[in-house]
Amino acid sequence: MTIAVNAVYEDGVLKPEEPVNIPEKARVRVIIETAEAARTPLGKKLRELRAEILGSGERTLDWTGIEEEVAARRGGWREGR
Repeated sequence: MTIAVNAVYEDGVLKPEEPVNIPEKARVRVIIETAEAARTPLGKKLRELRAEILGSGERTLDWTGIEEEVAARRGGWREGR
């Protein structure tokens, strides 16, 4: 199960801002992104999309992966370097 939830770090503990439906003492994996990094609406949306991808278990692309994805969508065409 994957849950994306905002939380506050307080007194050494991460506290979710809304209820999460998981059993007591359940082991979970936590990925921390600070909210301050998104300064624009586009930045916020990109952070939300990234959180969805990470929450789904998908790997994020590195720069080479991004270039390959763009080339594939352009029918194999690549920009010169």
